[in-house]
Amino acid sequence: MGFGSTIVDVLRRLVGMSKDTPVVTLDGAPASPAEPELDEDEGDDDDDDDGQPEPTIRDEWDDMQAFVARCEAEAIDLAGIDLDDPETFWSRYYAIEPASSGDGSREDRAKRAGFSDLHHWEWVSQYCQIKWSEFVEDCDPPEIRAKPGFRAAGDRVRGARSRD
Repeated sequence: MGFGSTIVDVLRRLVGMSKDTPVVTLDGAPASPAEPELDEDEGDDDDDDDGQPEPTIRDEWDDMQAFVARCEAEAIDLAGIDLDDPETFWSRYYAIEPASSGDGSREDRAKRAGFSDLHHWEWVSQYCQIKWSEFVEDCDPPEIRAKPGFRAAGDRVRGARSRD
């Protein structure tokens, strides 16, 4: 599922939602997940342990849109990124993400780029990437992908940075 599932995985991590169901021991203490023991009656069913179907690409898209709605409801500070100009995102991205010697930690680079901290940058980054993505149903299988203009802006900024 590529681009979409990567974003959803990061979103789940950012908001503290894991794909894994938490495992708790009988005394209420957290335990590490282990292989479930089969009851004698269960046999070898192909059903999921929780009886829920696997999330679809549509479910992932809906999760992404819910994240966007949450960011907008909380009036996320984009720290100068213009949603009408994806180059503003990519300029910040390349200033923060690629580690190069002597330029400080990722947190330091995020702060220098105008974000309050690394967490702020991660939320804005995910928000922008989702805003510049699309759900494509008319391909088999359906997919979530970056809009062409977003990818092209990234290529332009990367090219300009490599010439500097």
